[in-house]
Amino acid sequence: MIKKPVLIQLIALLTVCVGVAHAQTKPDTNAKQFFLFSYFVEQNAGVNLAVSTNGINWLPVNQGKVVATPQVGEKLIRDPSINLGTDGIFRMVWTTGWKGKNIGYAESKDPAKWEEEKAIPVGLGIDSTSNCWAPEIFYNPQKKNYMIYWSSNVGPWKKGGEGRIYFVTTKDFKVFSKPAILFRNGSPAGGASGNQGPIDAFIYKDNKRYLLFYKKDDNTHIPNIYYRAGQSPEGPWGDEHGPVTPSTGDEGPSIVKIGSNYCMFTDPFESDFAYLFVSKDLKTWKRQATDLKMAHGTVIEISKQTALKLLKE
Repeated sequence: MIKKPVLIQLIALLTVCVGVAHAQTKPDTNAKQFFLFSYFVEQNAGVNLAVSTNGINWLPVNQGKVVATPQVGEKLIRDPSINLGTDGIFRMVWTTGWKGKNIGYAESKDPAKWEEEKAIPVGLGIDSTSNCWAPEIFYNPQKKNYMIYWSSNVGPWKKGGEGRIYFVTTKDFKVFSKPAILFRNGSPAGGASGNQGPIDAFIYKDNKRYLLFYKKDDNTHIPNIYYRAGQSPEGPWGDEHGPVTPSTGDEGPSIVKIGSNYCMFTDPFESDFAYLFVSKDLKTWKRQATDLKMAHGTVIEISKQTALKLLKE
C-alpha cells in the first residue's frame, strides 16, 4: 500500500475516534448476524482475527495476538482470506511473498487454531508471471467444487504487462486444475497512474447471479473499485459498474450482506482503519470508518456459536 498523506490520516483518525466512543466491549448476543474478519497488521507477524455483529465495531480474537505465523514462501502473510466450506472446515489462503508462484494454505475446524501450513504452486503453469497475490476461496455450487482465485501480473511490471485474475479448481485441496483466466481487461497493473488492470478480486453470490468486485490498480487516490455480474462464478462477466464512491482509493474489497444491505469492506489508502461501504442497490453507497486497524483482509459470516467461542479463546 502507498504511504497515506498525514492530513488525510488525521481526518480519518478523528472519524474513527468518534465511532470508538460508542465501541462495543463485548458481543451483542442478541444479534441476528455475526462476522469474522481475517486480516494482517504486520506482514512478518501473521494473521489477526476480529468478530463483529454490525460491521463497524470489532472485537479482537486471541487478545489481538496473531493466530497463525508465516511458515512458507518468503515467510510473509499478507491478504489472508478464510472460507467456511460446505463440510464445516475453515480454509485459509494468503499471499506468501511479493514474488513467486505459490500461495499459502491451511485448514482447521477452529479458525483460531490452524494445522500445518502448505504452499500451493497455483501460478506454476503461468510462464510469464512472477507474483500470486490476494488469493480467495469460493465454493461453486454449480460444479460442486472450490475455486481458488488470485491476482497475477503477466509480462513486464507496470509497463507493457497485464494484470489478470486467474483461478484453479479443486474438490479436495490436494489435486488442482490448471490455472485459467477468471477476468482480464487487457490493461497493466502495478499501482501507477493510469493503470487499469484488475487486482484484488472478490466473488459474491447474489441470489442466482454472481458479482465480481475488483480494484483497478491505480494508486493515485482516485475511486478504483468496480464490479461486474455473471451467471457463473467462472464468468463470463457482464458490463462494468462503478467506481464505488465516495472514495480516495481502496484495496481488497470484501462483500457480505448485513440485513438487506450490501456491505463492502476495504483497506483504504487514506486510513489505517477498515472502511465499510453500504448500499441497498449497488449504485449509491455510504462510507463509514470502522474501529478496526488492519491491512487487507476478508470478512465472512459465521455462526453465533463460533463467534462466542472465538472471543473466549
